Formats: sequence, C-alpha cells, structure tokens
Amino acid sequence: MSENRIPRADYSSIGEYYDKVRPVPAEAWISRIISVGGIAPGCDVLDIGCGTGRFTLRVARASGARVCGIDSSAVMLQNALKSDTQRTVRWALGDAHSLPFKPESFDCVYMTMVLHHIQQRDAALADAYRVLRPGGRCLVATSSHSSIRTHVLRHFPGVAAIDLRRFPSIPLVKSTLRGLGFENVRSTLVKHDEGEIPVDTYLRLVRNKYISTLSLLSESEFQAGLSVFERRVRELYGDRMRRVLRFTFVTGEKAGLPGTICGRIEVC
Repeated sequence: MSENRIPRADYSSIGEYYDKVRPVPAEAWISRIISVGGIAPGCDVLDIGCGTGRFTLRVARASGARVCGIDSSAVMLQNALKSDTQRTVRWALGDAHSLPFKPESFDCVYMTMVLHHIQQRDAALADAYRVLRPGGRCLVATSSHSSIRTHVLRHFPGVAAIDLRRFPSIPLVKSTLRGLGFENVRSTLVKHDEGEIPVDTYLRLVRNKYISTLSLLSESEFQAGLSVFERRVRELYGDRMRRVLRFTFVTGEKAGLPGTICGRIEVC
C-alpha cells in the first residue's frame, strides 16, 4: 500500500479544539460499527486511533463489550480521559503499527477514519491481524475516492486533491487485507441522511476546520479557498442544504475457528 509523502495532520495542536468543532457522531454510526464489527457483550474490542474517544465511549456503552482505545496523541487521550468520567474504557498511548498488546487479545479491532493518517499502513493492518483472535473481525471505516470526488468539499480548492492522496482506494484496502491473511474481505457503502441543515451551519463547521484536511492548508491557502467555497456553496444550495454522510466499511476476518468471546486483554 503506497505510503510515501502522505500529508499528516498534527493532532497535538488539533486536539486542543477537536471536540468543539466536530459534530457528535450519529447513533447510526455507532450501531453500524457494533453490528458490522460483530461486537457483543463480553467481547474484547480495540479502537485504533481512538482520538478523544468520540466513538470509543459510545461503542462501549451501547455494546457492553470491554473496549480499549489507543492513540498516538497524548493530547487527544487526555481529552478522552476527561470524557470518560466513569472509566468505562481502557486507554493506551501507542502507535497503530506497533500495538502494545500480545497476540490474540481482541475479538474485534476497528479504525474509524484513521487509516489515511497512518504512514505504515501495511504494518498497522498486519499488527491488527496479530492482536485478533481466530475468527476475530477487523473493521476499517474510510472514504472511497468516489465519495471524496462528490463530497461538498470538492468545491474548496485543494481539498479533494489532498484527500485523494491521503486516502487509499477501497480496492487497495481490500487487497491489502487479503494479502495479510484476512478472509471474507468485503466492503459496504453506508449512508446516513441527516436531513436539511442551514448552509450557515455547515459553513461554520468549515470555518472551524472540522476535518483534518483543512488544517493541512496554509492559513493563506485556507482563507483564499474559504472565500471561493462560501461563494460556490451559496450559489449551489442557497440557504439550506441536504447533508448526507457516506462512509465505506471494509471488513475482514482472521483465519481460524473463533474461540471464547470472553478473553482477557494482555499488554506486552
């Protein structure tokens, strides 16, 4: 999987305002992660690139599984700890390509909009395979190149070009998983219609750089692009726009017969 010169967002700085500018994940995404990931009460689950725990905490509470979240940003994890007042989740600082867990520690490993941030993607997916139990499932939630090309942010100069470089194609993700030994590899496009929202509401998100891609532009590039984007969006949509989120879920299963779902997480 191509990994050269992938633009990287600095989550040490983004973490300071991350939760303030990102909408709360819709319940539809939480339930879909649980169902597609095969997550059930008693399962051991790992959220790779958990960030501030926006998905981690809700998956843990909704599923009854034992969930661990790992991220390479201490700032993001500090915010996750502040949110997890009841210590529902076990949090760990570490890199996706070198997970600090023993083999066969988890029944499900998932990444939500994370793979495009990882430099050593093959190594990360290989380590996800290592820490899965036989029959365990890996779930990668990402954006396809088709979704990037049709997203409203295609009207923001430079954004689509950056994301087409950052995001691996769905066929590439699937072939990588198969090459690592995953079985029953498949992909599913998942849509969530949030209905109509005021254009001003969406523009406020963009001004606050609600996705990491916007933080990769220089401030002068961002301000110039924002001016173009606001004009285009108002011309296209007027005062209101329909917001439909599209993500592709790619899943694969570790070869072998599944064992008990009540294993114990072991840290190296």
